[in-house]
Amino acid sequence: MSDEPTGSHGDWDAVLETNQLYEAELAALRLREAGFDARVIDLSYRQEPVPLVRSLSTVRVLVKAEQAAAARQLLQEPHDLPEDAYNEGT
Repeated sequence: MSDEPTGSHGDWDAVLETNQLYEAELAALRLREAGFDARVIDLSYRQEPVPLVRSLSTVRVLVKAEQAAAARQLLQEPHDLPEDAYNEGT
């Protein structure tokens, strides 16, 4: 994950840029749980086989521009998984 995501989309700012959709979705879920309106924008190019090229595999998480600083701070804080996330016996 990048510490300095770039990109503004109208009144939305990128708070996270990654090359994996699942990472962006997890970050957006965490932001939504904290009350942010988060959007995931998948800018990746999907044709197999494609090597992992950053410019072809960009996924961004966006929040309203006025909430961007607080959202970035939240994503930098450690976050434990809920107790029910663990499977018994594994």
